[in-house]
Amino acid sequence: MRKLSLVLAVAVVASVLLITPGIALANFGPHGGYSMDTDACAGCHRAHTAASSITWTNNDGEQRSALLLSTATELYEFCFTCHGQAAAGADTNVVDGVYEGTDYGTTGAMLNSGAFGDHVVGENKHTYNGASWGAWGGGTHGGTIVEGDEETYYLPSTGYGNQIVMTCGSCHDVHGSSNYRLLKDIVNGVPVGGYTEPTPGDFVPNPYVISNEPGYPAGGWLLHEPGAAQMAGYTPNYTMPMYAKAPGEDETRGISAWCAACHTQYHRDDLAISSVYDANDGFGYTMRYRHPVNVELDNYKGPRSLIITDQVLPLAQEFGSWTAEGSGTDWIDCLTCHRAHGSDVEMTGYANVFDSTDPEPDSGVGAVDPGTKNAFLRLDNRGVCQQCHNK
Repeated sequence: MRKLSLVLAVAVVASVLLITPGIALANFGPHGGYSMDTDACAGCHRAHTAASSITWTNNDGEQRSALLLSTATELYEFCFTCHGQAAAGADTNVVDGVYEGTDYGTTGAMLNSGAFGDHVVGENKHTYNGASWGAWGGGTHGGTIVEGDEETYYLPSTGYGNQIVMTCGSCHDVHGSSNYRLLKDIVNGVPVGGYTEPTPGDFVPNPYVISNEPGYPAGGWLLHEPGAAQMAGYTPNYTMPMYAKAPGEDETRGISAWCAACHTQYHRDDLAISSVYDANDGFGYTMRYRHPVNVELDNYKGPRSLIITDQVLPLAQEFGSWTAEGSGTDWIDCLTCHRAHGSDVEMTGYANVFDSTDPEPDSGVGAVDPGTKNAFLRLDNRGVCQQCHNK
């Protein structure tokens, strides 16, 4: 029945998309840039006859029907009717992590975000099926505090930080946002973008994350504005990572600060590059040190080529001056080393150990905690380290 429901969902949504005018791009098509007489709502919703049981939570914590077309029971099922395997409606197949179009990237190439893969038990991707999940390095202490009879301790089995119900909508706002790729303006209760109103009725985007794709608006995307006006000259690229530094090159923002809405210990102004918490790696509650982010390369080692293999790590460059080669003034941020959705790289040798305090090569099951089977890294083992440090 589940497969049949998905087939019906694909058929219905595809039929709507085929008759809906316009182009389907992030922040446009069915995802934003709506005009006052838009018909895009009907691509996903039915006001009185919605068959899907999917809900959303209002500001009072109450569940309300999302009024979605199709019989999908989980949000990822609905999203995958367009963005899944062999799905109509979108060229971005996020399950396989492949771009299937021709105009906005290299046909058949890997998406910048990587692949979710088929949803099976495993930890090489961000969870998207509605399960509760704790962000590694999340919360004040990195771990869940449990009050015992004798002492306060940390419970690794429940994950770290607040338990987050992870779906596609945990990170993306399907109706549009100020940020790159529909990244939400509020994540895990933390503002990471949004809009200001300097004068009544005049809403100005205040994004954390922008892009260097041709024609990308430096100020972020407007809501409640016709999409065509904002589309002028904009050409997204789903397979070439053309990342930009934060607006105004504000070191407190950018994708690193956006990710830190959940992974709180990894990028905080008040913590610099160290803080005390339990990472569940055998060393307990102790000082932890992190690689700097939102920093220029030549602040540390001088300009140097990153091309030592056939793959170049993407760096965040000054807005409007992107080049394939990059420079020593480029930033390293989260997406320099990691893919957002998932990765299929291999962890072997010292990258795959059971106990950090006694590292024996290939003694683990993918990677020592804290981490996933491959921590969403872009290169096998810790090849991302060698790309820059070239030892």
